Amino acid sequence: MRRRYLVLFLMLFGFWLVIAGEADWEHILVGVLVALVTVWLWRDLVPQIPLSCSARGVLLFGQCLLTLVWSIIESAISVTRTVLFGNPPIEPVLLTVRPNLETNWGRVFLANCITLTPGSVTIDIDPETGVFIIHALNPEIAEGLCSWRIIDEIRALELWGKERAIYAPTAGGSYSLDSLGTLA
Repeated sequence: MRRRYLVLFLMLFGFWLVIAGEADWEHILVGVLVALVTVWLWRDLVPQIPLSCSARGVLLFGQCLLTLVWSIIESAISVTRTVLFGNPPIEPVLLTVRPNLETNWGRVFLANCITLTPGSVTIDIDPETGVFIIHALNPEIAEGLCSWRIIDEIRALELWGKERAIYAPTAGGSYSLDSLGTLA
């Protein structure tokens, strides 16, 4: 358990040093304090952090991120074309979608992906049924959301997490299907 706290502290402190841009004693001291306070505040979440990463999990998550980045670029071009030239015209659409996702983290991850992509915003997710209410800038964007490839990739991550939970050790940690710990 202490190893997880140490790993989290080192990751947070390393991130602090990267974004601080300087490594003088003041920045280091503040970074240590911020990292320690953050680890203390996250003490209930630390048991869900896995001790090791599998190559398959990293590749699946990386594939999701690459698909998301590509979708953001495509959508940004599409929204720019719509706003500047009116082609296709702005015709706001509210749609409901029921993606085949089982876990709460998968639904939240998809909601964030939808909202990060220009031209669409997740308005609500029904936690019982998994139905999403989404606002799209025009019908073209709405149609793309219904058949978005990232939904299948998140589903693959969910299935990988379920496999990992089955073979996880029973002592020394919590491996829940609804935790972000199944991502890495």
